[in-house]
Amino acid sequence: MALTEERKLLLLGLLRQNDMHGYLLNAHLDASVPITLKKPTAYNLLDRMERDGWIAHRDEPTGDRPRKVYSVTDQGERAFRDLLAAQLRTFRPAEFPSAVALTFLDALPPREALAHAQQRRAAVEAFREQLEPGTGDAHGPGAAHDDASVGAAHVAVTYALRLAELEIDVLDEIIKGLSARVAEEAST
Repeated sequence: MALTEERKLLLLGLLRQNDMHGYLLNAHLDASVPITLKKPTAYNLLDRMERDGWIAHRDEPTGDRPRKVYSVTDQGERAFRDLLAAQLRTFRPAEFPSAVALTFLDALPPREALAHAQQRRAAVEAFREQLEPGTGDAHGPGAAHDDASVGAAHVAVTYALRLAELEIDVLDEIIKGLSARVAEEAST
């Protein structure tokens, strides 16, 4: 299943919760954990879904120009349910582009590789902390654990949290091995 379908599901799912204008929708997308959805792509998909009859917009007056407020149509509700069912029953192995660098770790001197691995671990730890319930931004991903109004959004946050914890475990093993290599080199 194409990533476009997941992005459509994400947009429809957010709009099912509340009618939203683009700025508010993008704020939710920025806090979304499951996938990255850049603003131009989001607006392109909104236009496409409106042409397909899945969403509609109404113009709301603001300062200089009206803004579009999007809502899900009955046809969009059916599309949401179909996309959700299809994606729930389909397994697609995750891709981990950041693992490519780990493949070539031995190309660096152990001391340098160790420093980079420690920096990466710190970055993953900071990300993990943002996902923890009750930490970070009140509208950030970790807030999904605390807010019953978001339904099962906490499942995606928990999934991302566990992947971050797994990466930390893997990095700890790598750092341990590199530390041993650095100590061995220092003793010779």
